[in-house]
Amino acid sequence: METKRLVLAFALSAAVLIGWTVLFPPPKSTAPAARLAATAPAAAPSATTAAPATQTSVPGPAAQAARESAVPVSAGAEELVEVRSPLYTARLSNEGGALKSFVLTHHRDGTGKALDLVRQGPPFPGATLTLDPADPFLARAQKAHFTVEKETGNGVTSVRFRYREATGEGLVRTYVFRDSYVVAVKAEREGAPGAAVGLVLGPGIGNPSQEELASRYTKPGATVTLSASASVDRKANDALKEPLPKGAGLVAAGIEDNYFLTAFLPSGTAAVTLRPVALAAPPAAEGKPAAADAESEVVLSAPNVVATDVFLGPKELDVLEKTRPGMDRLINYGWYAILVKPLLWGLKAIHKVVGNWGVAILVITVIIKILLFPLTHKQLVSMKKMSVLQPKVETIRAKWSGKVKQDAQARTRMNEEMMALYKQEGVNPAGGCLPLLLQMPILIAFYNLLAHSIELRHAPFMLWITDLSAKDPYYVTPILMTATMWLQQQMTPTGGDPTMRKVQNIMPLVMGFLFKDVPSGLVLYWLMQNVLTIGQQMLLNRFTDLGPASMKPKAS
Repeated sequence: METKRLVLAFALSAAVLIGWTVLFPPPKSTAPAARLAATAPAAAPSATTAAPATQTSVPGPAAQAARESAVPVSAGAEELVEVRSPLYTARLSNEGGALKSFVLTHHRDGTGKALDLVRQGPPFPGATLTLDPADPFLARAQKAHFTVEKETGNGVTSVRFRYREATGEGLVRTYVFRDSYVVAVKAEREGAPGAAVGLVLGPGIGNPSQEELASRYTKPGATVTLSASASVDRKANDALKEPLPKGAGLVAAGIEDNYFLTAFLPSGTAAVTLRPVALAAPPAAEGKPAAADAESEVVLSAPNVVATDVFLGPKELDVLEKTRPGMDRLINYGWYAILVKPLLWGLKAIHKVVGNWGVAILVITVIIKILLFPLTHKQLVSMKKMSVLQPKVETIRAKWSGKVKQDAQARTRMNEEMMALYKQEGVNPAGGCLPLLLQMPILIAFYNLLAHSIELRHAPFMLWITDLSAKDPYYVTPILMTATMWLQQQMTPTGGDPTMRKVQNIMPLVMGFLFKDVPSGLVLYWLMQNVLTIGQQMLLNRFTDLGPASMKPKAS
C-alpha cells in the first residue's frame, strides 16, 4: 500500500508541476498597438553638400580640417542598403543608419514566412540598432538621411553612413557583415568632444503570430544579460518598470524569446541600460476593456564612440558556444541543463541516422527505457509483490482499525507488524520508487528541451503532427497517453483503501487534461514510455510467478 501511495505522490507531483504552468501561466504580451510617447522629430537638414569657397592659396592642414568639419554632409532621400549572406538578408536605411530588417535564411516564423528578427508594424519603429535620442543632435541625426558608402570583398561587406551639420557636429555609423550571426557595429560622434553616443537594440524581437502570443509556452520577448561571472539575469517585459542601469563589463545584453536572440556583445567601457517601452492600449473591441502592453529595449552608450559586436540569430547551442564563452547559458534550460544537453546530443546523433525528430524521440525513449530496465523491473516486481501481500496487510489494518485513531502506541505496533511482514516476505515497500524519481527529472528535461531547443522548433513528425514543439492540434496523442496510463494501472492489481483506488483511477484523466496543450514531442515521449512499460508488465506477468495463472505459458 505504501508503494501505491508513493506512486500516487509521484503522479501528483508531476501533475502539480505541469498544472502550475496551466493554471498560472506567465504574463503574455498581446499584439501591441501604439507607443505612448515618441521623440518629436526635428527638421531634417538640407539634402545638399555645400562646395567650399575658392581659395587663392592652399590652406594649411589645420585650416583645411576646420573648413571640412564645417561642411554639411547628408543625402537627399531615404536609401535602403541590402546585404546578403548564406545565413541572412539584412536591410539598412540611411535614415539614421538603422537596421530595418534582419531576415534569417534557415528559419520561419509562426505564419510560415521568412523570420525577421526586427519587430515590424506600429507602434514599433520597424527598425533596430537605432540611435538613442539622448540630446537634440542625436534626435535630429536619428531622422536625418546619411550618405552611404558600401564596400564588399573577401567575404566581408562594410556599410558606412555619414552625417554632419553646418556646426561641424556629425556622426559616422559603420556596419561590418561576415558569414556569421555576429555583426560589428560602430557609431562615432564628431565635433562634440566627450558627448555621449548610444545605440538602441529593440524594442521587441521577431514578429510572433497571434497563436504564438496566445500560447502559454511561448515567451514573446524579455531582456537578458550575461555577466563575466556567467550569471544570467532575465527581466520580463512587465517586470521592467523603469530604466535599469547594468553598467559595463557584460558578456552579452539583449532581447530574447524561446528560440532567438538579439544582443550586444559589449567591449571596453560601454555601459548597458535596460529600458521599458510603454505601448498604448489597443482600441477596445466588443465592449471589452482595452489591455495595455509593454516591451523592452537595450541601450549601449559611451562618450564619443560606441563599438560593439551584435549577435542576431538562433539560440543554437553550438553557435552560441562559438560566439563567446558562456553564451550557451542564454538558452534557458534551467536546473536541468545537465540532463538536457546529453539528451539533445543523443537526439542529434539519432536524427542524423533516421532524419526525423519524432522518430528520434521514440528511439531515445527506447534507449532510456533499456538503461533504466533493471530499476523499472525492480519497481514492477515490488509493486506486484505488494499487491500479493495486500490481503495480509488489510488483515493487520483490520486488527488495529478500532484503536489506531486514538492510540499512538497502537499505530506504532501496527506499523511494526507491517514491517515484520515485509521483512519476512523480502519486500521493500519503497523499492519501486527510485525509477519514478528518475523519470521525473527526465520528463522535465524533455519539456525544457522542446521549449528552448531551436533544433525541434517547427520539427514535423508525421501525419497531423507538424510541429513537435507545439501541442497536438487534434489531441490524439494526449488521448492515447491517457488510455495507456489507464491500461497500465489496470494491469497492476490494486487493493486496500477504496478512496485511494478512486484517486488512482482518476489520475490518468487529470494527467491527460494537463498534457493536452504541452508540446506534442513531450506527449510522444510519455506515450512511448507507457507503451514500453505495458509491454514490460505483460512479460513480467507471463514469465514470472507474479502474474495471473491465465497468462502463464502452457506446458507442452
